[in-house]
Amino acid sequence: MSKLKVILELAWPIVVNLIMNTLVMFTDLYVVSKFGADAISGVGVVQNVWRVLFALTIVFSSGGQVLVTRYVGEKSYKKASLVISSLFIVAIASSLLFIVLFAFLPKFILWIMGIDGKVLEYAIEFGYILLLGIPFIFINSVLDMALHSYSNSKMPMFLAIIAALLNVLLDFGLGLGYFGMPNMGVFGVALATVISYAVVACLHLYLYFGKKMPYIPLLRFRRRISKRAMIVAYPEIGSRLLANMSHLIFTSALLSLGSLYYAAFNIAIQIMAIGYMPAIAFASAGAILIGQEIGAKRFDMAKSYIDTIAKLNFLFMLLLALLFIVYKVELATLFSSESKSVKIVVESIVVFAIVHLPFAIDITYTFALNGAGLTKKTFKINMITLWIFKIVPSLYGIYILGSYEWVLASYFIQFIVVAYFMHKEFAKEEWRYLKV
Repeated sequence: MSKLKVILELAWPIVVNLIMNTLVMFTDLYVVSKFGADAISGVGVVQNVWRVLFALTIVFSSGGQVLVTRYVGEKSYKKASLVISSLFIVAIASSLLFIVLFAFLPKFILWIMGIDGKVLEYAIEFGYILLLGIPFIFINSVLDMALHSYSNSKMPMFLAIIAALLNVLLDFGLGLGYFGMPNMGVFGVALATVISYAVVACLHLYLYFGKKMPYIPLLRFRRRISKRAMIVAYPEIGSRLLANMSHLIFTSALLSLGSLYYAAFNIAIQIMAIGYMPAIAFASAGAILIGQEIGAKRFDMAKSYIDTIAKLNFLFMLLLALLFIVYKVELATLFSSESKSVKIVVESIVVFAIVHLPFAIDITYTFALNGAGLTKKTFKINMITLWIFKIVPSLYGIYILGSYEWVLASYFIQFIVVAYFMHKEFAKEEWRYLKV
């Protein structure tokens, strides 16, 4: 089978999966937008805080995948099963801990960020319901990783379709009172998300314990295996956590320009998420393939896969950037009718569309390095470039210049710099000799 065919067969279901995730975000945003800019800002703040939690699932989705893909490449499915089993138990235990932890943190975090008034009310209403979804998020992370690690990207796609359709139905039902359901507003949107997480978790459990995967459905804990996964994952976890906390600082600063600017920025980010999907899908395929090829000792093939994916990503991102720029006004008016808000969204879309090009290179080589286990390298590059080229300039632009355009420029510059360093790091080929 040709390299291109292998990549495409693995990547296209991931694209569909991401489209379904984006459909959920779009629907959430659309329904929440019916309650005004304060609701969009409140839910957006919670989603930014929520990314901190998702960063912790890297232990399962990234740390676990590095180990499992190598064992799959070696055809050692018993070892792979022990990794999955150990991480599954860690997921259940840690999810319960985080429910308790996050039950006390939200108000404190929002207070630190200076959130108040109606924005705070919406954030609290939305955030506390999402706590119920933590165990399902963790379970889904482990078992989704198990499926992807033996190149089964189609089953996660089908599960994502089920989750998305259910979430859309419940968003309009519980959020706006359609289909004879109670109109629960923002509370209902959060509840819809939790229910969709729960349904997918149940299906994942059926596949695992019903022996629908090539693994042995064990419930054994091996501390050494969990430690190895953690060692691989902790730099990426640290990177995600620091990035998310940095983004919270950025969010707090951006809100100081007014909820209109933040709402417009959030709308533009959600719109552009669909453009990132092909790049993320191909990069995810690369992370899986590089792990399998390293396990099989086919290092030149691993490099060839990643370089091919980088070229595909750049081409797709170029085409999508042009598409977004052409239809920027139509996209902006889907979510806002206020002329000032539309103008800010349009301006943001143009910049984010151009950012697609360095992002294509960045995401390809970042995922490849992480898939090979070089997570410490990507952590250093991401953190240094994030603060020097994005956060600090953005804060200067907001607090000193009062300029939203300065913020957009910082986004663009940071992606160019990080793309350069990620490509340079991959070209060193240290990943050939790394043991995990």
